[in-house]
Amino acid sequence: MEAVDNRLDTESAVVTHTQEVTWGRVVRDVLMFQFKLVVDGLKDLGLAQVALAAALIDLVRRDGTPGRRFYGIVQLSERFDAWLDLHEARVRVPTDAPRWAPPASRSVDDLIDDIESSARVVARKTTEVTTRKSQGRAKRLSAGAFEGA
Repeated sequence: MEAVDNRLDTESAVVTHTQEVTWGRVVRDVLMFQFKLVVDGLKDLGLAQVALAAALIDLVRRDGTPGRRFYGIVQLSERFDAWLDLHEARVRVPTDAPRWAPPASRSVDDLIDDIESSARVVARKTTEVTTRKSQGRAKRLSAGAFEGA
């Protein structure tokens, strides 16, 4: 499987406008953004169950390529997001607009990868400590058994 770079490049996503934006345009963009947020939320609510069902069917049937139904749903979601173009108004960001957050250099996937790696380290160290404690108990028990014999 080919590795994919999931880092976000928000700097290139922000395009400053060169024409004057009217208050009417701002109102329309606000209303469109709110509408698109509702549509996106409904898509998310529906696709959450559909993706889970597709993954379960993939796991149970195990026919064809592993995860083919699930990844088909992921692809459908991506196409829907491109069609919806939730952040279309970004092309009208004025040069003096406040920067609410710095550009993200890491994605949620990166964060989850870090959490998984940390969990593996904790699990490994916990196993090592438990093994040492068990070995110590076993030595004490065997030493006590020999002393009593």
